[in-house]
Amino acid sequence: MSQLQRINQIANCSALATVGALFVCAPVFALSPATEGVAAASATSPSSVERNDGAKSEARGLSRAFRGAAKRLSPSVVTINTISHAQASASSSPNGRRMMPPGMQSPSQGPARGTGTGAVISKDGFIVTANHVVADADEIELLFHDGRTAKATVVGLDPGTDIAVLHTDARDLVAASFGESSELEIGDWVVAIGAPFGLEQTVTAGIVSAKSRSDVGLATFENYIQTDAAINPGNSGGPLANLDGEIIGINSCISSKGGGNDGIGFAVPSAVARRVVEAIIADGRVARGWLGIGVQPVDEDMIASLGANASTGVLVNSVSSGSPAQAAGIEPGDLITSIGGRTIRTPGELVASIGENSPGAKLAIRAIRDGREQSIEATLGERDDEPGAKARRAAPKQQHVPSAFEKMGLTLTELSSGDAASLGLTAEDGALVVERVEEEGPAAAAGIQPGDMIRRIGSRAARTLDEATAAIGALREGSPVPVLVEREGRARFVLIRPGNESSDTRR
Repeated sequence: MSQLQRINQIANCSALATVGALFVCAPVFALSPATEGVAAASATSPSSVERNDGAKSEARGLSRAFRGAAKRLSPSVVTINTISHAQASASSSPNGRRMMPPGMQSPSQGPARGTGTGAVISKDGFIVTANHVVADADEIELLFHDGRTAKATVVGLDPGTDIAVLHTDARDLVAASFGESSELEIGDWVVAIGAPFGLEQTVTAGIVSAKSRSDVGLATFENYIQTDAAINPGNSGGPLANLDGEIIGINSCISSKGGGNDGIGFAVPSAVARRVVEAIIADGRVARGWLGIGVQPVDEDMIASLGANASTGVLVNSVSSGSPAQAAGIEPGDLITSIGGRTIRTPGELVASIGENSPGAKLAIRAIRDGREQSIEATLGERDDEPGAKARRAAPKQQHVPSAFEKMGLTLTELSSGDAASLGLTAEDGALVVERVEEEGPAAAAGIQPGDMIRRIGSRAARTLDEATAAIGALREGSPVPVLVEREGRARFVLIRPGNESSDTRR
């Protein structure tokens, strides 16, 4: 092999490695003249060149798409610098990761300074950002893409979705457009623009890695777009855009072990953000629908214990007196599987589904009760975000429970409606209150504590000892017993597993 042939072979291998795919270039060995001819022909074959050119063309096309989205959206993106006396901290999740609003800084002496991002959404000065960026701000200054600065005031805040609207008197603004987040698919390319670590007009790209994320733990109404586009402190409130340069999300938080980008960011979908923004501009607030139920997640054992033929859903554990849910006939023990045709898998999805509707809206609800599917229509009231709480108090001893409860390590006290009222318990027709829990018994393993109020057993009300005994008798012997327990004004179904199974349920 001549020196020129060796150089050409190495050059051809290097060219392959630059097209975007990973190739391994093997060492160059001496070849026979016949083999040299085959190698040379293969390296310069038209099909190979065409493939390389095609790959480069696709890469350049994607590059142009990113470039176009950034050019269209960047003039609308503003850096938000705030000064406030309040401090915020990140919250931790059980797995040790922090669900962080990317924009908060560590406490320091003197006024707190923060940096976030926003997007101009109208030429007359309205700007959308994240609630946590400006909620505690005493001063807000905007830095535009052309270097201009201006002051801004808060029009309205919505902590429920972590969205806020600002207004500025600055002129000659370029407004961005909202896109349709409902059209997003997992795997779609997206672009984020913001001021991570104070670096204005930073563009990052990634894909939509998940949709409809709830139970993240940052806001009340969570229906996030999840993305791996780099989002860091300072990106909060900035736009997540499609390749047309349209806003399809407002960046809200990141999941991070160290406080920086770990490839998991969350954005409020444009369908949600746009509704919130329009309501704030029109009325200064967001009116949301209210159903009046408490719910909890379920596992296969809980679903089976309720006789429900379903693979997913959320379990109703309380219904507020006088609520739309009560008027519609919803009961504790109902397993809600869908709302408005949308499958419900988690409490967060249910809360988001209800909160996306206005007061007066009619919701079609599918639920399972006593193993049978129910079709329920409820007319929503208006949500009041000032929940009350009742303190749990110990109940006086009156009488012991039947042996059915003793087997579960549980002693109950039957209260009249008057006794319940005197203890601050909401029980119009009387109540059963836990007097004693055997330390090593099944009830203790299920998490029941003295002072808890028993509301239901299975699908039956349990206001008296006789009702409770009948409810247990209606269950299959030896099966787990679903019990609706109320503590400090909050109700939750728990499973009491009879016999020796209790030791396996401790957490």
